[in-house]
Amino acid sequence: MRNKRWIQIIMGSALLAVGGTALAGCNAPQETQMEVQKTIQKPAVKISEAQKRSIGAPQETVAEVTASAERDVVVKASGDVLKALKKRGDQVKQGELLFELDPADVLLQKQKAEIGLRTAQNNLKEGQFAAQDDPDALQPLKDQIRMAQLDIEQINRTLDNYKVTAPISGILTDFSIESGMTINQGIVGKIQQINPVKIKANITEENAKLLKGKTELSFYAADRPDQLFKGKIVYFADIMDTMNRTYELELQADNANLALKPGTKVQLRLTDEAEQEVLTIPTTAIIREESNTYVYLFSGGKVEKRQVELGRLNELYQEVIEGLATGDQVVVSGQHQLKDNQEVEVLAAN
Repeated sequence: MRNKRWIQIIMGSALLAVGGTALAGCNAPQETQMEVQKTIQKPAVKISEAQKRSIGAPQETVAEVTASAERDVVVKASGDVLKALKKRGDQVKQGELLFELDPADVLLQKQKAEIGLRTAQNNLKEGQFAAQDDPDALQPLKDQIRMAQLDIEQINRTLDNYKVTAPISGILTDFSIESGMTINQGIVGKIQQINPVKIKANITEENAKLLKGKTELSFYAADRPDQLFKGKIVYFADIMDTMNRTYELELQADNANLALKPGTKVQLRLTDEAEQEVLTIPTTAIIREESNTYVYLFSGGKVEKRQVELGRLNELYQEVIEGLATGDQVVVSGQHQLKDNQEVEVLAAN
């Protein structure tokens, strides 16, 4: 009796052990599944918004002030200066008398030619009565009259050259004519037209893009950065100069107060303050693959690999020319391990 009870106790313990083992076997797959889920986690990334920021100070380049027109003062006759009416640095108008040469010798030649003409004309009148039957006999007298007339015309043209006038309006430069001096025919000075003036610059290929669609630009003198001038674009080369790999640019600007002097340098603004406010992203968002640039755009819990065109760089940010819009969220950390259309987990910003 006692042995039978002992056997029942042993069998009960065995059944409990088997049951415990079975329960343990049922729980094992659930624990393994939890471990796998922990292993397969979404990549953690940080994001930043594409925003408009100042990319820096306006883009500038050095330019030179030149006269809008320049002409030589040319003397077509030699002689003594009778009187000089202008001096170097004077502002003159087109056609204004600059100086005169002494015409005394030429006037004597003119008087002689006029006397010769009158004599030939009188001889012709007398000969017409004496040679009525022979008209050809008068031809030498007619030729003499014509020659005298041509001499007088030539002398008058020479006298015109004795009065030297300004070929254009502007400032008289390289001019040292004084009364009483003897000069030879040739160039004796220059006139520079400096209202308006021209602003000339050579634009690099990169900066040429900044001028697209523009008709005028601002500029200032280095010693007066607070005084901005405006210039109208009158010429922008379509073809690059292969020697220096730049494009020639020419502006025209008013210079009524003559503040701008030919030969001086100015700073030409290729962009203004408003143009410096551009769409930017952190440089840490950029992925470079060969010659292309990409970012990962975050939206709806997933990322999209998108190609972008970049522009100017300013320390931690770079301009986005094409590919993104204001407010787009881009991955700035962890993007190098991502794939297109992959789900991600966004980490909170520090």
